Amino acid sequence: MNLNLLKTTLAAAALGFVSTAAHSTIVIFDDFSSAAGLTLNGNTVANVNNGIDANPVLRLTGASTSQSGSAFSTNTINAATFSTFFNFRITSPGGTIFDCNTEAGADGIVFVAQSVSSSIGGAGQGIGYAGIGSSVGVEFDTWCNAGNNDPSSNHIGIDINGSVNHGPGSPNTLDVATNFDDGSIWSVWIDYDGTDLEVRANQTGVRPAAAMLSRTLDLASILGQNTAYVGFTSGTGADWGNHDIIRWEYRDEFNPIGQAPVPATLALLGLGLAGLGWSRRKRG
Repeated sequence: MNLNLLKTTLAAAALGFVSTAAHSTIVIFDDFSSAAGLTLNGNTVANVNNGIDANPVLRLTGASTSQSGSAFSTNTINAATFSTFFNFRITSPGGTIFDCNTEAGADGIVFVAQSVSSSIGGAGQGIGYAGIGSSVGVEFDTWCNAGNNDPSSNHIGIDINGSVNHGPGSPNTLDVATNFDDGSIWSVWIDYDGTDLEVRANQTGVRPAAAMLSRTLDLASILGQNTAYVGFTSGTGADWGNHDIIRWEYRDEFNPIGQAPVPATLALLGLGLAGLGWSRRKRG
């Protein structure tokens, strides 16, 4: 970005949207001191100091029983193709009931694109995602439900139309050896090119070359349109954990995101655009 364009962009940042010709929508929350542009539902709250991360986080659900919540873009965004990146951290897992792998702590986080409503979500079962129709969800599940054919107490799944029942031996789930609720930061990359949805996740923050899980799907047919409310859900039951989103970026085009924002984006965030959460950037 040249200096003149950067100055113009910075001056407009306070408005929350920076528009240029042939623009794409980019959602950037470098922290969650504000959740402007998002609709928070159930037990989900922003501007939470979790005592670990330097900046405020979005807490989808806390470490208590029977919590449920969601956070979605207040307005629909193009989802015909997209790329998104986020960091999450799950802490203080616990409970008195053990799952099919005799582990405690529940239930996980789901990234969701859905066309129903910005205020939907928050069911305690199914990680807050169960029952949301016209949707696709990528779950990071910390509880093994034998009835859902979960492969383990720590797995990723690609779900459709609010169903978290994977079917025996489903190719749309993947067991992950390292626990999501071990208190570490997880980095996630999800990309959809109009045909294949790919998922990458690790604790290094470096984007892997190969996807760890993918699914071929027609998102427009599932949604019934090319736009969606995008965001996250979570839930707890008899077992619990703090489910925090630390940072989130969403691009409404297939444009895979690396492990760090570009310097110009950081400059915008420094002037408070992250609090507003929304910007528009010229297609490169």
